[in-house]
Amino acid sequence: MLVLKKARLVFLANPKTATQALRAMLAPHAQATPKDIGDKHINAQIYARKWANRIAARLGEVPETIAVMRQPLQHLNSWYRYRQRDALKGHENSTHGLSFADFIEAVLMPDPPPFARIGRQARFLGFLNDGPPVNYIFDFARLDLMVMFLSERLEVDLKLAVRNVSPEAAPNSMDLPEALLARLHQAQMAEFALYAKVTDMGVLETRRPA
Repeated sequence: MLVLKKARLVFLANPKTATQALRAMLAPHAQATPKDIGDKHINAQIYARKWANRIAARLGEVPETIAVMRQPLQHLNSWYRYRQRDALKGHENSTHGLSFADFIEAVLMPDPPPFARIGRQARFLGFLNDGPPVNYIFDFARLDLMVMFLSERLEVDLKLAVRNVSPEAAPNSMDLPEALLARLHQAQMAEFALYAKVTDMGVLETRRPA
């Protein structure tokens, strides 16, 4: 989480959506950072419950929230590839030796093993468990729109550098059996429906704060 007073925004860092690069770009303009707060991945519900009032009191106004959403299958594949890195070999969170289909099968289990416990983006962004939702949700595929939006709000020319990239995906690495893909869509219907709204315009603007 980053508090951007001049922009009247709070950035909520949805994991596996270029958060390190975005934090590095925004940190020089932030009044509070993960180092100050102690948790870099605070979701919309926790922000509303624990942080919104105190940040509004500090700023003297109610800021809006901003975050990024990634295409759900790509988001899962990024987690799968990230957990294949050599540093995790032998750890319970490692996906080493598993196919992407194996990983998705595990994600869909009623009680997933540690390597397949992946947070839902719809929950992070406040669309499950009664929200409230993030005010501006940008498409990971159109981060240029987010950079432009933030540049205007902060009145600076921002540049986004690439950081903490997962290992490259092999060709066809996201291919899944049709039946498995259908099960994923059914199980995460809210996830895919939300992303369809986000990707339609590159950004989804939800209700404003009171």
